[in-house]
Amino acid sequence: MKKLQSLKVLGAVSGGLILVLAFQNCAQSLGEGFQIDTQTVKLVNQGSSDLVGGSDEGETEEGEQSTGDLCEDQLYAKFGSGYYVFLKNNCAGCHNGEHEAPAFASKNSLMSYQVFKDKGYTSISDNAVNPAHNPPYTGTHHNGAIASLKQEWAAAQSAFLSCKGDDGVDKSVVTANKTNATIVNSKANPATWTKIEWNYSTAADMPAKAATFPLKMSVEFQVAKVSGSEVGYAARSPTISITSGTAKYRVKGLFFYVNDKMLDSATVYRNINAVVCPGTPLALAPVGNAQLLVMNTTKTTDKFALQFTSIEKAESTATCGTGTNVVVPVDEAPANVTYAMLVGNDSKVNVFKTQCLSCHSGAGADGGLDLSNYAASKAKSAAIIRRINDANAPMPRSGLMSSSMKAIVQKWVDLQMPQ
Repeated sequence: MKKLQSLKVLGAVSGGLILVLAFQNCAQSLGEGFQIDTQTVKLVNQGSSDLVGGSDEGETEEGEQSTGDLCEDQLYAKFGSGYYVFLKNNCAGCHNGEHEAPAFASKNSLMSYQVFKDKGYTSISDNAVNPAHNPPYTGTHHNGAIASLKQEWAAAQSAFLSCKGDDGVDKSVVTANKTNATIVNSKANPATWTKIEWNYSTAADMPAKAATFPLKMSVEFQVAKVSGSEVGYAARSPTISITSGTAKYRVKGLFFYVNDKMLDSATVYRNINAVVCPGTPLALAPVGNAQLLVMNTTKTTDKFALQFTSIEKAESTATCGTGTNVVVPVDEAPANVTYAMLVGNDSKVNVFKTQCLSCHSGAGADGGLDLSNYAASKAKSAAIIRRINDANAPMPRSGLMSSSMKAIVQKWVDLQMPQ
């Protein structure tokens, strides 16, 4: 078995926005669970070197899976004896890897562990105790179990940092808020993008006592619309430059805040890893590579801020630029998508049929959204786009869906929703 790497869900765009869709009731019976190998847990807890002594494909001679790092194997084992047991017993109906939902309860415990880390234990825990997420599999009856699991996981993470010799310092850098009424005031013109700039060395652009850097960052914003209805903002062309000095800087992971809320469901720029050098400003992502920021409403008083997961001085020999780590999204949707295809029998494109119609069809359709009816689907296209990109109230309730399915539905909308 090949060793699994960290799994990332990347939004795909090419000269525009690509979004994700599926409305699905995943409350199905729990399948046969995967039992994490108790010998793995035992070896890890004993600190045995035998744990990683197996094949170079990421398995030990006993067949247990390993992360390939002894310190992380301890964290993996804690996941296996804690969160994984809970998730397997309560969430495998949706999150078993057989659906588009994040596969943190699959039969492959290592894959589950990687997805669990990527999704974040806080988000998963919140959904587990949320009675509106997917009852009866979620709800307040899990409060006690989740509280205990969160406490255990926090201790396991501290032990992991200690094992790795990491100081555990949060290196994220968040700017101060900025507003620009022009973004909303110019929304009638889809060709207009409004630039906001942050200077990382000034008190006006950085919070009090925040670390400062000789860097200037700009991002272009506009109000995003689907079928004439606003769904939030779009952000593009993140560009950074050095304002003084000869040092190089490495920046990683760009995220956005709107009105002091981090929109962490946005994924397009999360894997940025670039070295900024004195001289020419550096475009952190290809021109036209836009990021959708889902909102319920847009106002001239909305506040914008940026976060990098880290900004640090780079070694003097570091190669300037984005290297190979910038995600260049690719539009993999068919050239033509019709409503008939979305509800048809072609498994490559029938997103509505396979993911939505079990709940959203007929007179009793959930939320009054009947996706088995073309006119109703077309009329609600903006609402569909908004919900399938809103991580706080997603459809399906189990979480945001894959970029490939997102692309198919977005292509239908971009083509003006042909029947």
